[in-house]
Amino acid sequence: MALDSLECKPDLKNFNTEKTAFLKEFNVQYGYGGKIDQIREEEYPQLKGAVFLDHAATTTYAKSVLISFTTDLINNLYGNPHANSPSSQLCNQRLDKVRDRVLRHFNANPGDYQVIFTQNATAAIKLVGEMFPWTSDQSSYKYLRESHNSLIGLRRFAEEADAKLIKAITEDDFICLFENDPKTESIQCDNHYSTNALPRVGLIDSPHGTQQEFQNTYQQETSIQNNIIYNLFAYPAQCNFSGSRFPLNWIQKIKRFNKNNNSKTLVLLDAAAYVSSSLLSLSEVDTSPDFVTISFYKMFGFPTGLGALIVKNELEPILRKRYFGGGTLDSIVYDRPWQKFRKSLHERYEDGTVNFLDIIALDHAFDTSERLYNNFDLIKNHVTSLIIYLSRSMKSLRHYNGQPVCYIYSNRDFSNNTLQGPVFSFNAKRADGSWVGYLELERLASVNNIHIRTGRLCNPGSSARWTKLDSEDIIDSFYNGKTCHDDQDMWNGKPAGTIRISVGAMTTIDDILIWMNFFKKYYVEIAPSSVMNNSISFSQNLVLEKVTLFPIKSCHGFSISPSTSWPITSKGLMYDREWMLVDAGNGRALSQKRFPRMTLICPEIIRDKGLLAVSAPDKEPLYIDLNIYPNTVEFSTCSSQVCGDKIQTCVYTSSEINEWFSSFLNVSCRLARHASMKDNSLLQHRFIKSYFNVPDNMHLSLSNESPFLIISHSSVNYINKKIIEGGNQEVEPDCFRGNFLIKGTKEFEEDQWKFVKFDEQVFKIIGPCRRCNMTCINHKTAEVAKEPYSTLALCRQFNGKIHFGQHMIHVPELSEKPYLIKNKSSYWIIISNNPIL
Repeated sequence: MALDSLECKPDLKNFNTEKTAFLKEFNVQYGYGGKIDQIREEEYPQLKGAVFLDHAATTTYAKSVLISFTTDLINNLYGNPHANSPSSQLCNQRLDKVRDRVLRHFNANPGDYQVIFTQNATAAIKLVGEMFPWTSDQSSYKYLRESHNSLIGLRRFAEEADAKLIKAITEDDFICLFENDPKTESIQCDNHYSTNALPRVGLIDSPHGTQQEFQNTYQQETSIQNNIIYNLFAYPAQCNFSGSRFPLNWIQKIKRFNKNNNSKTLVLLDAAAYVSSSLLSLSEVDTSPDFVTISFYKMFGFPTGLGALIVKNELEPILRKRYFGGGTLDSIVYDRPWQKFRKSLHERYEDGTVNFLDIIALDHAFDTSERLYNNFDLIKNHVTSLIIYLSRSMKSLRHYNGQPVCYIYSNRDFSNNTLQGPVFSFNAKRADGSWVGYLELERLASVNNIHIRTGRLCNPGSSARWTKLDSEDIIDSFYNGKTCHDDQDMWNGKPAGTIRISVGAMTTIDDILIWMNFFKKYYVEIAPSSVMNNSISFSQNLVLEKVTLFPIKSCHGFSISPSTSWPITSKGLMYDREWMLVDAGNGRALSQKRFPRMTLICPEIIRDKGLLAVSAPDKEPLYIDLNIYPNTVEFSTCSSQVCGDKIQTCVYTSSEINEWFSSFLNVSCRLARHASMKDNSLLQHRFIKSYFNVPDNMHLSLSNESPFLIISHSSVNYINKKIIEGGNQEVEPDCFRGNFLIKGTKEFEEDQWKFVKFDEQVFKIIGPCRRCNMTCINHKTAEVAKEPYSTLALCRQFNGKIHFGQHMIHVPELSEKPYLIKNKSSYWIIISNNPIL
C-alpha cells in the first residue's frame, strides 16, 4: 500500500517494524503465499488511499469481475428466461450452471438441495417464513438471542399463524431445550411469549372449489400431515455484531431430538456472515440445516442484488405457497382459487423474472475468487491471522494510568476461527473510565478515510447483551425520541451500540497497522488531559470582524456589509436559518454532510427589496419574495426533522423554486420555511437544548443548538498552525460557520467568558460548540478533507467532545433598543456571572 496516499499517515519506522514482526509470525497463514500485495494493487484500485474495515457489511469487488462480466454481456445476448427464444434459452443454460455451481461451492448434492435465488439474505429468510408449515396453536418458533433483525422478523409469521410459543434463547438455553431429554422441551426460558394472532390465510396447490372449500382443504392438510407438528429454530452461523460463531453441530443435536418426539424442529441457518470468509459444507445431509440463507455481496462484493435460499428437497411436500407470481405455475384459472404450481422448488418459489444478469455475474465472481484466492480455506487463514493481530493489539492498549482502552464485545478466543469470525467489536473508554462516543470515533475515522461500522448493527439481542441496555431501556429510549438511525450514541450513561472492525479477503496488514496508528493517536491517553486556562489576559482593540448569517440551513453564509446594521431576534439574527431544504420523499432536512454541494448555494438577503436571492455555479439567480407567508398558495405544511427534532414547516410548492435546488443538488428536494409566519399556530417550535444553562423553552430557529455562535480569529490561527505543522493545508474561519468572528483576543480566551457586549448589545455565553466533520467541507469548492476535524480532535477534545467556538443567547434586559448589530463593532468581555454593564 502506498502510505503517502493516505489521510492518516503512520510513523514509517514503527510501521515497518511492526509489519516485519507480523510477517515473521504469520508468514504461513497470511497473504496467499506472498501474493496479497499484488492482488491488492491490480484488482482493487478503489481501495487506493482508503482503509476499508467494514467487510461484515459488504466486502468489495475485484476489478476482474467487472471486466469479465461486461465482456460477457457485450458478446452474448441474454433474454428473459421465461421465454423460448435462443437468447432466453442461452440465459437458462447459464442460470442452471450457476445454480449447480452454488451447490458445488457448499458441497451440496443436487439431489438433496435446491437453490432459490432471492434479492438478498433477508428476502431468503422472509421466504422461509412464508413457506413454513406452521400449525395453529401448536408450532413454535425459537431463535438465538444473537440473531439479526431479519431472523427475529420471522416471529411476525409465527404470530400470524397463532404459534404456541415464540422464544429468544441463549446458548445456555439451547442446552436445556435440545441437549436434555426430549420430553423436557416444555422447559421455559426467560425470553418468550405466546401469541393470539388473527387466523392465517394461505394459498396451496388446491383442487377446484369455493373459497370456503379452499380454506377447509388448507386446514385439513395442515392437521393431517403425518400428525407431525413442525417447529422452527433459527440461528446465525456467525453473529454480525460480535463475530462470535455458534456450533454447527447444534443441527445434529436437534435432528436427534426430532427422532424422539411427535413434533419436528426444522433448522434455519443464517450463513450470510459466516460464508464470507469460511466454507460451509452441506455434504452430510442428515446433519445439515433444512434452510440456509446466504448473501453473495458479502462473499464477493458484486453482484449486490442477489441472495439465495438453499433448501432441502425432502421438504417439498410440506412447504406452503402463499403468494404466486409469473413463472411459478403450470396452470391457473382467473375466476376461482385453482392453480397448479411448478414441481421444482426454485421454479415454484422464484416469483416473477429472477435477476438473471446478476446471476450470470455471480458466475464471474466465483471465477475471479477462485483465481485470486484459490479457495475459502486460504481466505479463512488469511483473515484469521489479521484478526488475531488486531484483537491482541487492541486488547493490549492502556492509558497512562493503566486503565484499558477497549471494552471488547466477545468472549471467544480470536485465534480459534471455529469460535470467532474476522470481526472485532468494542467500545472505547477514556482514562477516567468514561465512554468515548462511537459516532465521534466514526466521524473522525471517516475524515481520515477509514471505513468502519458503528451502532446496534440490526442485532438487538447482541446489543442488549454487551451494552447492558435491556428491552425496557430500549422501549423507554424510543418514547423519549431515540431511534436506531439518530445521532445519539449514549443512553443512560451507556453506549447505545458498538464499534465494529471487520476484515476480508483483500484486507492487508497495512490496513490494520494504519487503523492502530489512528486509534492510538486519538484515543490512547499518554498523559492527563490539559485543563483549560482559567486566567484571562485582556487584550486591546477588540473588534467584531464579521457578522454572518445562514439564511438556508447548511448552505453558504451571507456576511453583512460593514455599513449595515442587522436586527437581532430572540431566535438569532433576522432570517438566520429560517429556510431549509427537505427531501421531497421523507421530509428530512438535507445536510452538507450528505450533500457537500450545498455549500456552493449562496443565499443573500436584500432587505430593502424584500428578496431572498440565491445563486450557485452555472445557475441563473433565483429570487424569492420575503413577504410570502403560509396562508398563500405558495406553501403547504410538511412535517420535517432537524437534528432529531420533529417540526412543522411550510414548503414552497413552486416548481420553479424546487426544481432550481433539485437540479443543482441532483436530489429531489423542496425549499421549506420555518419562522416569520403570520399564522403562528402552524409553527411547531424548537427549543435550545437542555444541556445548556438557559431558561426553559427558549425558542430556536433551524440552527443546531443555539441562536448565536462566536468564533475567535486567534483560535482559528492556532488551529491552522497545528494543521500546517502536520503537513496539511490551513482552513478559513468560514468553515466553522460562526455568526460572529472576532479578533483582538488570545487563542481560546472565549472558553472562559461569561458575557460579551457588542456596542450596546449583550450576549451570554451558554456553552462550547460541539464539532462534527462538517467543518471539513471546503466552503468554496465543496471538496471534503480531513482538516480541521482531525487537528481539533487532538488539541480541542474535552470529556470526549470536540469543542471550538462558543454558543450564545441575546440578553434583551441588558441591551439597548433597537436590537441591532454591525460589523467592526467594538466589544467588551465580562468574566463575572453577575455582570455590571
